[in-house]
Amino acid sequence: MDTIRSRFLGILLLFVSIPALAQTTLFEVTDGESRILVGGTIHLLHPDEFPLPDAFDRAYEQADRVYFEMDLGEALNPAFGMQMMEVMKNPEGRSLQSKLSPAVWERLEAYAKETQFPLAMYQPFDPALLSMVLVVFESQRRGIQGGVDEHFYQRARADDLPLGNLETTEEVLGYMEAMTGLDGDWLIESTLRDLNNFDDMMTALVRAWRRGDMDTIYKEMGKPMREESPELYELLLIKRNQQWLPQLEAMFSQPGTELVLVGAMHLAGPHSVLKMLEDEGYKVTRYNASH
Repeated sequence: MDTIRSRFLGILLLFVSIPALAQTTLFEVTDGESRILVGGTIHLLHPDEFPLPDAFDRAYEQADRVYFEMDLGEALNPAFGMQMMEVMKNPEGRSLQSKLSPAVWERLEAYAKETQFPLAMYQPFDPALLSMVLVVFESQRRGIQGGVDEHFYQRARADDLPLGNLETTEEVLGYMEAMTGLDGDWLIESTLRDLNNFDDMMTALVRAWRRGDMDTIYKEMGKPMREESPELYELLLIKRNQQWLPQLEAMFSQPGTELVLVGAMHLAGPHSVLKMLEDEGYKVTRYNASH
């Protein structure tokens, strides 16, 4: 495990199939008699991973409302993809290649040739967009697709269960635009390095996710990101967790039980949203389906 380090790839939490284990990344947060359920998810998942751990189904069955990071109806709309490409487009006269060193560009070309990735299509865009596209491309090559969030989004819609989200589409696009200021060489080098270790890394991380091993999730994903790109760690983890906190606190005053589903990285490490809730005086425990 010491050689497996998830950098930019860890943002999407892509995993491959292993057997289910008993404990997973579900927590109960209480304020007196009020409670919310918070679950760490995998955004993209191999179909062999279904059905999900029983605890997720039980938490869903106890929920009166389900919250996601953003409106998944909008996220799944092709129009959102077009908006994201627009905010991550290079300034006029700048190409993807011009934002990368010759050595990194050479590695990228070699990857594209080997995998038949249409690199020329992405010349107008920032390396940050390409990094995300490469992760999705490599996932699709392995049959990985919709994950935990999309599964429960579709299920809640079918059950006519009320839905909510922690951030608006505009806020998400703002984060995407801010990523265009990051070091392009680091983004592409990290992504290619992770893709080279894709299967081993994802097998190890999904094992940690299924058993609720938050220390390993942070060690292999959050900690390397924090050390190698503190700007990205601040932007995508700390800042978003801080902005979610007031919305989570407001849920305690609502009747019923909320199930909040966010990427597992947001629940791991010293800056996790769970730690922030504890610091505010809320009690955080592992989810017990019998409650």
